[in-house]
Amino acid sequence: VLSNSQFEKFINFFGKSSFVIDCTFSENQSLSEAIQKIQKDAEIAVRQGVTQLILSDKETSEKKIAIPMLLCVGAINNHLINNKLRGYVSINTQTGEVLDTHSFAVLLGVGATTINSYIAFDSIYQRYEKGLFGKISYEECIKRYIKSVDNGLLKIMSKMGISVLSSYRGGCNFEAVGLSRTIVSEYFQGVTSKISGIGLTGIEKKVKHIHKQAFQSNDSILP
Repeated sequence: VLSNSQFEKFINFFGKSSFVIDCTFSENQSLSEAIQKIQKDAEIAVRQGVTQLILSDKETSEKKIAIPMLLCVGAINNHLINNKLRGYVSINTQTGEVLDTHSFAVLLGVGATTINSYIAFDSIYQRYEKGLFGKISYEECIKRYIKSVDNGLLKIMSKMGISVLSSYRGGCNFEAVGLSRTIVSEYFQGVTSKISGIGLTGIEKKVKHIHKQAFQSNDSILP
């Protein structure tokens, strides 16, 4: 779990051997096309010798919709495994979706190497500015947040008898509830989906609807 400043240092450290993949798509594009594009981009980058892929949804704006990060990581992870390239690269994520330990655990479980949940850190900063943390310094707030996430991850892994993160990463040690079997077999190989459920078109509709609500409504108060 990397803080915003750690993530910047990380990108600067790897320089040209890192490659940023924009995980957003436009209104007139389909989600399926967008996923195929990021899979191709990832494959080309790895074949060119990149060792760090950075999946980022920071480009989200009124015209650009974020692809669910879980889908991005799963799709790229699977695509690279099928092309026998996964061992050459790390998949790093910069996402606004992840806030709680469950979300961190699932992202790591489908193959993420590092996670920077920039919105969580920005929110902590906003609350720190308002003086809601008393005398605790901002650095200390960040440390405490990361420590609590780490402890949560340790608890989740230890329930499965796993003691090191590298054994948990990409292991898909969980079951999908309400996801169609097609999606699961295509992007999350190894996960079982007994109930089946929403498909790619359903996810696309949902994502576009949420995006529309966020950018086109005039509510100043949350519903």
